Amino acid sequence: MKITSQTLKTYILEHAQEMTDQWLSLRNREEDYSIYSNHMPMERVEELRKSNRELIQYIASKIVNESVEELKNWGAITGEKRASLYTPINRSMEQFKVFRGIFLTYYEKSILSVSDQVPFSQAFEWCKTINNAFDEMIQQFTHSYFLYTNGRLKAQEEMIDELSTPVISITDGIAVLPLVGDIDTHRAKILMEHTLNESSQKDVDCLIIDLSGVLVVDTMVAQELFKVISALNLTGVEVSITGMRPELASSIVGLGIKFNNIKVYNNLEQALKDFGIKRH
Repeated sequence: MKITSQTLKTYILEHAQEMTDQWLSLRNREEDYSIYSNHMPMERVEELRKSNRELIQYIASKIVNESVEELKNWGAITGEKRASLYTPINRSMEQFKVFRGIFLTYYEKSILSVSDQVPFSQAFEWCKTINNAFDEMIQQFTHSYFLYTNGRLKAQEEMIDELSTPVISITDGIAVLPLVGDIDTHRAKILMEHTLNESSQKDVDCLIIDLSGVLVVDTMVAQELFKVISALNLTGVEVSITGMRPELASSIVGLGIKFNNIKVYNNLEQALKDFGIKRH
């Protein structure tokens, strides 16, 4: 029997179940934290089975030069799913490698069964097509995986940024902004936006900025702090500062920055006492 692209596709599809079963049987029995674990519930196994048979269908279609869009979409959708389940990307790459090997083994069987009727150049071309299909799918998979994880990371960073610049209401109209850690350009921008928004939403009249937790103080920190205070003053918020380190004070003087009408206290407790707030 002469083998053609169409008969090769048919052969692959006829053995799709066998290939999928073989792949599933090779799952690592010791893993217990990824979708590829042998301990996954049956619904997850059926999800893998269905997804893998779709992959076989799309790769087989590539052999007869049919549209590759479905294959790319499969890679993109599956990449997002794996990322949403926190499946390590190296686990997915390992599984793609395993299944590619299984797929090529069945391809080899189909060629060997009629080896005397298939020119080497044609067999090589089909093999190249299959490998290209896997590569295109993996490229879409990794791109989608990256976009999802990067988006999740940015969302987490935004949450951390908000938590790192908390405007804490003490009494009506009085709030404290405790700053901890380093202040870089990115955090300074977040500090400006978040402080102005929170002060407005919480009807803050007096804001006490506590700098005792700022470990690194330099010219940039002094400049950004001045910008924040100036912006707050423009919105009608009176600013007081506590915990100013000698290094920061030196930077402020060196820059010629004048914090006119700004009360400076040694520590937060002293500032709160001045506002009539005492610890019982």
